[in-house]
Amino acid sequence: MKILFRVAALSLALVAGLAAPAIAQTYPDRTIQVIVPYAPGGQGDITARLIAEHLSPALGQPVVVENRPGANGSIGSTFVARADPDGYTLEVVVQSHVLGKALMPNLPYDPVESFEPVSLMARTQVGLVVPATLPVNTLAEFVAYVKERPGQLGFASAGIGSNVHIFSEWFLDLAGLDMVHAPYAGSAAAHPDLISGVATMAFDTLPSVSALVREGRLKLLAVGGTQRSPEFPDIPTVAESGYADYNAGSWSAMLAPAGTPQEIIEKLNAEVVNILKKPEVAERLSKLGATVVASSPAEAKTAIQKEGKVFGELISRLGIKVGQ
Repeated sequence: MKILFRVAALSLALVAGLAAPAIAQTYPDRTIQVIVPYAPGGQGDITARLIAEHLSPALGQPVVVENRPGANGSIGSTFVARADPDGYTLEVVVQSHVLGKALMPNLPYDPVESFEPVSLMARTQVGLVVPATLPVNTLAEFVAYVKERPGQLGFASAGIGSNVHIFSEWFLDLAGLDMVHAPYAGSAAAHPDLISGVATMAFDTLPSVSALVREGRLKLLAVGGTQRSPEFPDIPTVAESGYADYNAGSWSAMLAPAGTPQEIIEKLNAEVVNILKKPEVAERLSKLGATVVASSPAEAKTAIQKEGKVFGELISRLGIKVGQ
């Protein structure tokens, strides 16, 4: 009896071992859905559509991008976390994805454990932008302008608890500024009020605002990170402007639901990395203020875990809550 049981168990193991490569060989055989848990026009949306444009012909199946915004990305992410782990429901997220745990302890998913990273795709610079009509041209002038009007001016963000909200609060804390937070349903939704001067300032990713800056509708006063933007080389970093501890920046990553077969993850990673290494894709991302990373799944998981810890501690120190 024991011998028969061992033979059966061995047979099952062999079948499972043979099945995994077979899954990867036949995958995909139908449409792949890529969820963007944010409003159209932001960093995650722009990156997802660029990758999908190339991923569809590479895999030989339609790759459809769908926006499911709301609740700081948690609506779309909940949908993906609960989806079948078969490779047909993917997600493109930005850095705010890992902030959820610190901001909303009762999330129905874990930002790290509920997902399998496919790749950390690109890192993106952020910038401090103001209306073109605001009578300031440098970060120092902006700080002086706001200090003369404590509590009277508003700053816009892509939503409560979004990464650009956290970046703004971080800078206000360092600069000792008092401004009122005006959250919007995504970065693009904030732009009309920012252009008109209803909102006085926003930190936003360069892919979201670079066209508005080039058109002269917004002024870019400084960029986050340790290096200037190749697109705007004359604009200093926030650190250069007197705030050495400020090093904000964002990223985009592709995720799959936890439990997705590793063979599918590896197949997706290979295709996504190949796409990101294409000169035309890298050039388009560079023009949008993003630098290609094209990581392995393991590297992506490590980076996401690390940033979740770092920004979780920052959120706790600043006392930021979703209810603010």
